[in-house]
Amino acid sequence: MIDATCQKILDKVHDYARENYIMILADECEVVLRRLFEENSPKRVLEIGTAIGYSSSVMALMSDCIIDTIEKDNERIKKAKELWKALGIEERINSFEGDSKELLPQVVKDKIYDFIFIDGAKSSYKNQLEFLYPYLEKGGIVLCDDVLYLGLVRGQEKVIHKHRTIVKNMREFLDYIQNSKLFESTVFEEGNGIAVVRKK
Repeated sequence: MIDATCQKILDKVHDYARENYIMILADECEVVLRRLFEENSPKRVLEIGTAIGYSSSVMALMSDCIIDTIEKDNERIKKAKELWKALGIEERINSFEGDSKELLPQVVKDKIYDFIFIDGAKSSYKNQLEFLYPYLEKGGIVLCDDVLYLGLVRGQEKVIHKHRTIVKNMREFLDYIQNSKLFESTVFEEGNGIAVVRKK
């Protein structure tokens, strides 16, 4: 559970993000995230897509975990660090600035995670999951937000050009996790679509 004082701080950041169109995890995904942390108490977490630090704050307050988080927007990292300091959790969060494609190998080197939250570039989910497989412990969980991407991934209508690559790649990602012998997966329709993937 998150105490009332910290929850008030989180509520302000949540409202700020919504008012300023900053992409943080969907409310429906937060419900799933909190439940997974209550049930599993992760100890070592990787997050791809820090934004302004909302989701990493929720995770750090739900468990005594250590978090590695990657974000390429410097201004958002600054806001995230302010939030972590206000919540008293900054010492448990390691922030890495840059593109996750370039940074992942050095961030995860010699580490094993029991929880991974993927909420970055939507076209990269499948490649990231495949790359991270050796760094996820058996039974470890990967939570992915926005997997149905604006309702287009399972829709039958023609996808306009600017969304086509993301939709194609996300369809490949869902096909991969649902047919892989390496993982068990559940996809929730709520919000923008949420996938919970567990390593067998």
